Amino acid sequence: MADKTQLTPDKPAFQPGSYDPDSNTLQYESRSIWWWDNGIWGKAGYAIPNDGGKPTSGNETIRKTVKFLGRELFNLMHRPDVQFSRPFNSAWLYDLHKMLRLGIKRMADQNVDWTDERDGDADHATNTTQSFVVYPVPYFGERIRQEDARTWCGQVLLLLSECMQHSDNDYHDNVTSMFTSRVQRALLRIRNDMAMKYLGFSREEVEAEGFDIPDTAFSDATYKPDQLFTSSEMVEERMPDNWWPTTNDLTPIAGIPIIAANVYKSTWPDQVYNGDGGAIEAAWPGGGINIIPVPGSKP
Repeated sequence: MADKTQLTPDKPAFQPGSYDPDSNTLQYESRSIWWWDNGIWGKAGYAIPNDGGKPTSGNETIRKTVKFLGRELFNLMHRPDVQFSRPFNSAWLYDLHKMLRLGIKRMADQNVDWTDERDGDADHATNTTQSFVVYPVPYFGERIRQEDARTWCGQVLLLLSECMQHSDNDYHDNVTSMFTSRVQRALLRIRNDMAMKYLGFSREEVEAEGFDIPDTAFSDATYKPDQLFTSSEMVEERMPDNWWPTTNDLTPIAGIPIIAANVYKSTWPDQVYNGDGGAIEAAWPGGGINIIPVPGSKP
C-alpha cells in the first residue's frame, strides 16, 4: 500500500506541470517550438521544431518531407528580406511560392489512399529508423523584423513538428491522406495569405478549386507592393548593426540530426516569464526578452 504520508500539501499528487525556480525550467515537456540555445545561435534567437520525443522514423517519405521543407525555410530565413519590416522583394516571394507549390504537389504524388494496395513493403524486414534532419532558423527575438516572414516561419516549424509526430511515421515509406492533407492545408494557408496580402488576390480567388498563383504575378510589371501597403509600412528606421551569419557561418548548421540538435533545446524565456499572474515577474523584474543580449552588443 502506498505511503499516504508522502502526499504532503506542498507536493500533491497528479498535478499539472509548473515552473521550478530552482532549476529555472518548466517541470513538464514543452510542446512549443524549441529555442536552440547553442551559443551565438541561441543569442540570435534560433529555433528548431519540436519532435515531441519522436526524433527518428523508418518512413523515408516523411523524413524527406521534413528535410525538404526545413532546408527551403533555412534558405528563405537567411535572406536579407527578413531583416526589413517593409515588403519582400518579388524574388523572395517567388522562392517561397515554389517551395509551397512543390510541397503541395509532392504530397499529392505520394499519397496512398485507404483503398490503394500498399505494394512495395518488404515481408521479412523493416526499415531502419533514422534521425530526422533539421535546419535551425532565426525566429525568436527581434532580429527578424519582417513580421510575415516570422509568422510563416513559425507555421512551417509547427508543421515540421506535426510531421515528426504523425502516426504515418509507423508506415514503411507510405503516407496516407491523413498526413498529406495535413501538410497541404498548412502550405495552402501560407500560400493564400501571401497571395492576398502581397499579390492582391481576393479570398474568393485563392479559395477557388484549382487556383494556382501564376508566375507572372511576381514580375516587375505585376508585383506592386506600394499599392497594397501604406507609405508608413514602406519606410522604416535603420536598426543598430548586429551580427548576421554568412554562408560560411551557416555551413556547420545546414542540416543537423535532430538527436544532436536536441542537446541544446530549451524554452524561449518569454514563455517562462509571462502568463503566470505576475508572481514570476515580481520575483525576476525585467525578465523576458531583455535577458537575451543582441550579439555584439555591450553588456
